[in-house]
Amino acid sequence: MEKSMPLEYTPEFEARVQAWVEAQLKPKRIPHVRGVVETADWMAQLYVPHQRMRARLAAWIHDAAKKLPDEELIRLAELHHLPLSEGEKMVPMLLHGAVGYLLAAQEFGLDDPQLQTACAYHTTGDPTMNALDMIVYVADLIEPTRDFPGVDALRTAAQVSLEGVTLMATDFTLRYLIERDKYIDPRPVHLHNRLVQAGVTYRRN
Repeated sequence: MEKSMPLEYTPEFEARVQAWVEAQLKPKRIPHVRGVVETADWMAQLYVPHQRMRARLAAWIHDAAKKLPDEELIRLAELHHLPLSEGEKMVPMLLHGAVGYLLAAQEFGLDDPQLQTACAYHTTGDPTMNALDMIVYVADLIEPTRDFPGVDALRTAAQVSLEGVTLMATDFTLRYLIERDKYIDPRPVHLHNRLVQAGVTYRRN
């Protein structure tokens, strides 16, 4: 077990987290979250096996605040002194990962920066992402209940290169937002640039 892994990160602790998270969710979201957990699990086994339990916990927690209204997300973020970007003020739903971690931290006494960033970055990505962050970010997009053109190519890419599929997922999301004239947070753009500058690529069909 990874030396920094808290002792309470056991299957029993995970079961407690699961029960709490599922009580926070709308019933229709539960299959998605379970799918993210299982996808994050196999991706962690492939890329960072010592982080497997942390990946599962982050996947459980990532949408814990998803059903909260915008004003409540802003209120909780300000209450916990989270710095708010202009994008988060415009689109408060971007905060749901960060706020979900805060709620879980309060419930379970968590103090884990790795869990925190994995939850916070799962929607927009971030140029500072590490492997665990990338796993939760990608798993959220490719879990088994997702059904959209291109998802199978993303799932295949996820078995080949973690950074490659992260770039592919980021580009997919950027195209999706551009085609629909949606607001684009700067973070996925910076993530794309960081990966490209590092020489990351992926096979385009």
